[in-house]
Amino acid sequence: MPFYIVTAYCKKCALAHPTGVEFEWPDYISTRKSIAESFDGSALPPEVAAMSKNYFLCPHTGDMYKQTDSNRLFVATKFA
Repeated sequence: MPFYIVTAYCKKCALAHPTGVEFEWPDYISTRKSIAESFDGSALPPEVAAMSKNYFLCPHTGDMYKQTDSNRLFVATKFA
């Protein structure tokens, strides 16, 4: 089963950063589509749904930021 890590877009530096939120999903998820596009109307994995409460660190600015827009969340394939 594929294992993914979620990345969140940071508007201060205009890059997507790994969030530390990881999950397994039985189906392939495109790394080129946002979470909103990938799950279009389907229930999000619980790990992703809970992300709207979290803050993430931008490694470029050192600032914490929150990303609640699933159109600005993406996945990357995690390799063991």
